[in-house]
Amino acid sequence: MTAQRAYRRLWLALLALLVAVGVTYAISFRILGGGSNLDEFVAAMTAVPDYQNVLLVNALVGISVALFIYELRWNAVRVVATVAIALALGYLMTAIFNLDNANRFTRGEFRVAIESDAEPVENDDVELEYGQRRGDEFNRAGVAEPLRQAEYRFEGRAGDEVTVLAYAANRRSLVNLQASLIGPDGETLASATSATEAQLDAYDDLVSERDAVIENVTLPADGIYTISVSPEPLPGDLIVSETLAATNQAYEAFLLGPLGRVNRWAVWIQDALSLILVGLAIVIVFRARQFSLGAEGQIYLGALAAGVVVLNTSALPGILLIPLALLSAMVVGFLWGLVPGALKAYLGANELVATLMLNSVAIRFFDLVLTYQLKPANVGYVVSENFPDHSVLPVIVGGTQVTVAVFLVILAVIAVWLLITRTPLGYEIRMIGANIRFADYGGVNTRRTIMLAMAVSGAIAGLVGAHLSMGIHRMLILNISVGLAFEGVVVALLARNNPLVVPFTGLLYAYLRAGAQFMERDANVSFEVVRIIQAVIILLITAEAFITFFRRRRSPRRDTVLRGQGPEQQMLEVTTPAAEEKASV
Repeated sequence: MTAQRAYRRLWLALLALLVAVGVTYAISFRILGGGSNLDEFVAAMTAVPDYQNVLLVNALVGISVALFIYELRWNAVRVVATVAIALALGYLMTAIFNLDNANRFTRGEFRVAIESDAEPVENDDVELEYGQRRGDEFNRAGVAEPLRQAEYRFEGRAGDEVTVLAYAANRRSLVNLQASLIGPDGETLASATSATEAQLDAYDDLVSERDAVIENVTLPADGIYTISVSPEPLPGDLIVSETLAATNQAYEAFLLGPLGRVNRWAVWIQDALSLILVGLAIVIVFRARQFSLGAEGQIYLGALAAGVVVLNTSALPGILLIPLALLSAMVVGFLWGLVPGALKAYLGANELVATLMLNSVAIRFFDLVLTYQLKPANVGYVVSENFPDHSVLPVIVGGTQVTVAVFLVILAVIAVWLLITRTPLGYEIRMIGANIRFADYGGVNTRRTIMLAMAVSGAIAGLVGAHLSMGIHRMLILNISVGLAFEGVVVALLARNNPLVVPFTGLLYAYLRAGAQFMERDANVSFEVVRIIQAVIILLITAEAFITFFRRRRSPRRDTVLRGQGPEQQMLEVTTPAAEEKASV
């Protein structure tokens, strides 16, 4: 390593450290109460139960950011740019979703009343008489032809003095009304678009200044008069301002919601723990250039194994029962991972198809056992018995589901990094990922290595299942993992298949998922907006992989050898071991 390169790496490490400290402080300051000065912050922080563990987890978040910067260097900018573009498109989608927000002033229930001191004229052919009210709803959702204008007729006599009220039916209705009084000859006698403060005080039926009042009009002749009522057209600047205000409110809930309070922060962290573990499982098979999606089934079987052990050996003390359940989940995941590995290695089966089919088998087997073997007879829905308190993962932050799984994740990250970079098996995995033919010629037992890579990946995925059953739900439930493995693919791809970067990308992706929940809850914006963001991230990563692939195809010298096995293989770009060692120097 040259002195100049060492100097650059030192400065990069210092930058990463400073960013880590800043992130740790910012997150802690926001979720622990904040304050205008350090003393208020300390007082608010110490009032939170287990605040030391909260600070510890936040410090680990900061370390993950530092590793992200230090490991990826300029690629970190590309990852951030990918997420930023996706967030910008998500903002646009949210704005489109909220275009309808300004239209709340054009829809809602309304009432029309006509008041007069004169005697009403009875006429069965008209809708109103003096002292009566009629109403309907403008622009009702789900109606093929919504009402946009309403007309009500009444019979009047010359000299009658009338007042027309058009108002919202209740305070929940925000419709902005305009009303016109039309004479028998079709001429408009009077119109109104609002109500004054004096009129609001004078008429009890009025709700707000958005109501319309035509006051004290003397009818010029006998005949049938018409009251025309409709929502007032919205000016363009109001539509834009309302749309932007609603979008900003939604994105504030999205970007800052997970840091609002400790319990919201915990939703983010507990989801991140699962995503990080799944991402690590995916990284192992991706580094071997195997596009396996079998983690979903391995999660289910890992959860089932942990649940069966807990429910049938609950007499054991927790210090023995918890490790036994975790180990059982990992063993079952390991064995289930061997199956697609063997199909790929010995029969040449496509690992993508094999793992997807095996996922269905595992999930249906989980449902079968839970429904007919583990479900208590006196429970009306499909769940297992609650796990005993001494058999669940201990909580480290009171009132949340943040458990000792934090430390399991740390151990898993270190173990996967050591496996890939410091063991013979890891070297063989990287060799196969670079060029399986070259690995064959070099004496690598590619069949055994592929099987072991998928099996070790399955062991980590099984650990995810144990975390879900013993740490989150504390029982077995149907749909215990809904597409979690597919989210792990995005985490692994964002991390560039680097196990030291997976914690950051897992935290980032979990933050998006948690923010989506709070955006939907606080701003009534659909969770599907975040689905769009996720899809854009995947598309950008895929597009980048294709560009890199074709660029390297044109280059006569390259450190990476790609096999033409379809687009899904091209996404899993892995450098050769020699190139990795050169880059690290």
